[in-house]
Amino acid sequence: MAVDFYRSDGRPATSEEAQRLLLDIGARLLAQDIIRVGSEVVVVSTWFTVIHQGYASNGRPLLWQTIVSDTTTHADIGQYTTREQAKRGHAEAVVLISKRLRHLATQPRDAQHL
Repeated sequence: MAVDFYRSDGRPATSEEAQRLLLDIGARLLAQDIIRVGSEVVVVSTWFTVIHQGYASNGRPLLWQTIVSDTTTHADIGQYTTREQAKRGHAEAVVLISKRLRHLATQPRDAQHL
């Protein structure tokens, strides 16, 4: 099975270009926010993946990914075909996670797992 590599604008990349892109972590990071509510710390990061993560309903490759992490868990919460979609998705994820953490912080400790 062939692996398809892409540039951040969605155009195909050679394997040599992909290798350079994959190694340039700083350039692939679109946005990162650290959310602190009480003792909880969650990181929301959005990355350019170089290798598609599947295809959107319009047939375009999913090349951007938002990941939410805390001390024990990493969850993929969004995949996008363009940089602009990824920026919007990242901002929406930060709002969503912030609200959820603030809500959990107001709940009794034994009710937080619900």
